[in-house]
Parts: sequence; structure tokens; C-alpha cells
Amino acid sequence: MEQFNSNMGETLITHLFLKEEIIMPLKKINIKLTFVLLLIFFASMLYIFNTNGNCIYPQKSFENINNSSINIDVHSGDSIQQAIDNVCSGGTVTVYSGLYKENLAIDKPLSIISKERKHENAIIQAADPERDVFKITANNVTVSGFNITGSQNKSGIYCSGSGCNITGNKLSYNMYGIYINNSNRNTQDNNEINDNFFGIYLNNSTNNQVSNNNFSCFGLIAKLDNGGGGIGGICLEDSNNNRLINNTILKYWEGINLTNSSNNELNNNSILDNYFSLSLINSNNNKVLNNIIVKGGYSFSVIIYHSQNNTLQGNTGGLNTEIKVTYGFNSTNNTLEGEIDNADEPITPKIGSEDFWV
Repeated sequence: MEQFNSNMGETLITHLFLKEEIIMPLKKINIKLTFVLLLIFFASMLYIFNTNGNCIYPQKSFENINNSSINIDVHSGDSIQQAIDNVCSGGTVTVYSGLYKENLAIDKPLSIISKERKHENAIIQAADPERDVFKITANNVTVSGFNITGSQNKSGIYCSGSGCNITGNKLSYNMYGIYINNSNRNTQDNNEINDNFFGIYLNNSTNNQVSNNNFSCFGLIAKLDNGGGGIGGICLEDSNNNRLINNTILKYWEGINLTNSSNNELNNNSILDNYFSLSLINSNNNKVLNNIIVKGGYSFSVIIYHSQNNTLQGNTGGLNTEIKVTYGFNSTNNTLEGEIDNADEPITPKIGSEDFWV
């Protein structure tokens, strides 16, 4: 018993020693560590860093922060480009109403949207009219809700990225409203594209969708013979497997032009009062379905030249009742059904042509 009590005493003394000499200093270290962590936390509220070390922006410009995106707000008088440069990849730049004179370069995935989602209120005008207003070179970019104007020799939006969404914008007084170059899987939807020399131009691009856009061209200073000022509403060059759906195109030199472009679908578009409504040039295996095609200044609504295996089906001529089609050199095996006429000439294939008329 005495030995036991003695050991208990030694244990108690050892316990007190450890508490005084070891445990208490550890508590002091924990307090200091907690203090340091708090300092780091509050510092992080002022500056946010991404894994690349290049995403730094004052906290006062953030609206919401979560693990997947960083939102930066831009107010009138602020720089949109500065926000683009500093937002994290995959983040969102929200632009408030105002006039912004900038040329914007986007080289990482992000969304840039107007706060009110109304293109009348957030206007982006080219600071340099010789450059694109938006130049997108990254994939998975969204541009929505802006009035984009003033690129006299370039584009309102130039896009060489893939998987991009251009929606709900107004584009006017640019050489190209939207120019898609070497790009795939983009969507251009619900845009107002007015008074540009070219509305939407796809070059060497595949699997894009152009849908629910309104094109018109009345107000350019340089007028063409058709009374409007635009050269082309929707133009495809060397572009395959794209879908043009439910667009309205009014008062261009050419409503829709396909050059060296195949396997595209043109469905449910209204092509109205353009000098040439639709041209297929060196373009094969396209489907032109259920469109309203009303001719403007020229006697032919549709021109098919050096093109094979295209299908025109279910299209109507509106009040003109018939769609007038001409076809040229080596245009063979095209199928034309519905309200089709061959202008003032008999509806018979020309020499070198084997088209089927129903």
C-alpha cells in the first residue's frame, strides 16, 4: 500500500510538472497559431488567389464567392478589361448599366453578363474602331446582355474559342456582328443584329447553332442596290454541320450564303426582302427545310451553283406564293419540293444538271 501511495505521489508530481512546463506552453502556442490563422483569414477577405496565382482582386468588387466561381461587379466608370484580367477562370463578370468605351480581350473561360440582362442599358463601344469590340480566344465563354457597337473594320464579337454562348445581345454598326473563326460547338441565340455589313459569319467552323436571331440592315450610310446596307445576314464559308434555326433576316444583299459548306441544316428561317435570299455555292448535302423565302430585288430567290445533293423541302414563298430557283454549272442531284418555280423559265433541268423537281 505504501509503495502504491508513493507511486501515486510521484505520478501526481509528474502530472503537475507536465502541466506547468509542457502543456501550458503548448496552449500559448495554440493561441498564437489561432491568432495567425485569423490574420490570414481576414487577409484572404481582401485578396483572393487562385491556384495559378494570377487571380487577385479587392473583396469590395465581389458580390458572391463560392468554391466554383468568383463574381466581380463592374460599375460605370470602372474598367471591364481589368475585371476580366483579374477574375478567376470560370468566374463571372457582371456589368452594370452605362457606356463603356473599350476593346475587350478574353483569354480564359468566364461569363460576362449585364446586370439587368437588357442590352439597351449596358453599352460597349469600341475604343479603337480598327479592333474587335470583344475578342474571344478561350473556350467556354458566355457573353450576354450587351449593346456592342463601333468596330468599323472588325467584329462586334470575334470568337475563335469553342463551346461559347453569345446570347441576348444587340450588335450594330460593326463590319461583322459576330465572326466565328476555326471554332466549334458555339451557340449564337436571341441576338438583335442590326446595320452591320455582315450579320453572323462562320469561317471554317463546325457544329455551331445560330438560332432565334433577328437580322436587319436599314441604316448604314453606304447603301447597296437593294435599299439596305448589309452584304450578308448569315454567311458560312468552309463550314460544315451547322444549324441555322428560326432566324429572321431582312434587307441584306444576301440573306443566307453558303460557300464551300456542306451538311448544314437551315430550318424555319424567315428570309425576307433581301436582294438574294439564299445562295448555295460549291456546297453539298445541305437541308433547307420549312423556311419562308420572299425575294427582294433580284428575280431569283435561291441560287444553286456547282452544288450537289441539296434538299429544299417544305419552304414557302409567302405572299409571292412561289420560290424562284436558278441553278448553274454542275449542280446535280438536288431535290426541290414545294412552292418552287424557275423564274420565267420552264421548270426543267438545264444541260449538265440532274435535279429532281417535285
